[in-house]
Amino acid sequence: MIDLGGDVTGNGVSKLVFTTLSAVAEAERDRTRERVAEVKRDQRQRGRYLGGKVPWGWKVGDAGDLLPEPTKRTALKQMRKLRAEGASLRAISDKMKADGVSITHQGVKNALAAANRPVSD
Repeated sequence: MIDLGGDVTGNGVSKLVFTTLSAVAEAERDRTRERVAEVKRDQRQRGRYLGGKVPWGWKVGDAGDLLPEPTKRTALKQMRKLRAEGASLRAISDKMKADGVSITHQGVKNALAAANRPVSD
């Protein structure tokens, strides 16, 4: 309609067409948003990795699911225990390094925080 030239919204029929097309576009955007949310919800329920930084102690499998890394999962359990006993982040980091797991005190903090998020063991 714009190719017709001039002010195409000046008459009633043009306004009706533009309003209708605008409503259809908005409805389609809403439906797309709903479909994306539905797929993400389904993928979360299946334990699939949806992007972002992979939590410490996990890796992304070939099928896109999060798989535990046994060595790191064991180290994470030990970090939780040490933290519950009152050990500092640096002390935990030093203990992990002594046990052969290279992680900084900030990494310990991040790993413990991520461990509190809902990811199944």
